[in-house]
Amino acid sequence: IGKENQGFRLIMYNFNQERFAIACQAVQLSRVAFQESVKYAKIRKTFGKALIEHQVIRHKLAEMARRIMTSFCYMEKVAFALQNDPLAQSDKSIP
Repeated sequence: IGKENQGFRLIMYNFNQERFAIACQAVQLSRVAFQESVKYAKIRKTFGKALIEHQVIRHKLAEMARRIMTSFCYMEKVAFALQNDPLAQSDKSIP
């Protein structure tokens, strides 16, 4: 299967694939949660106007969107790195 005493390294690289899949699920779930929160903010009324019309709420939603998009971009970068070098033998930037 491989060189002696090198099995742990291969197992850890396999965990990278599993960790990446879980991270992808988390990013996609956060995108869905954000969409649902925007829908709710448009419907919910507070102080006579929709929740989304409050500046504080819009700012919080914008910050959420920024964080989600940052995570999504990083996820794409890691996906590209894993696709081009699945065992991380040449690219040491793969987490």
